[in-house]
Amino acid sequence: MKQNKNIDDFSKYLLKDVGLETPSANFVANVIKTINFENSKVSNVVYKPIISKIGWFFIALSFIGLSTFLYISNTESSIQFPAMELTFLNKLSSINIFEYIKLSKLFTFSFILFSILVLFQLHFIKNYFNKNTIL
Repeated sequence: MKQNKNIDDFSKYLLKDVGLETPSANFVANVIKTINFENSKVSNVVYKPIISKIGWFFIALSFIGLSTFLYISNTESSIQFPAMELTFLNKLSSINIFEYIKLSKLFTFSFILFSILVLFQLHFIKNYFNKNTIL
């Protein structure tokens, strides 16, 4: 307790001798100049997307072409897997998984529609975050 009182008295003594500091006359102007300089450095950042607009166009075009091909195809199974060498599976009681996969047109169409809606959603989310970020 006595030691705390001594520390308190000593700190009061030091603060009396130091006095108050006052900022320079140009303090506010210097702070505003520094803020403007920092903002100008941030605004020089140029956004360059990983995939360009032409790239997205070709991706969308190929997706639409594939979707059209799958929808127009006459077979029940729209996806046909190539013949593979699966002789090692004979030891596991000859399991051939790919032979029995059948995709209906309803599944194919719903998968394509879902994928398109996901792409639209990603586009809107990207625009939302681009408008609401400070960069």
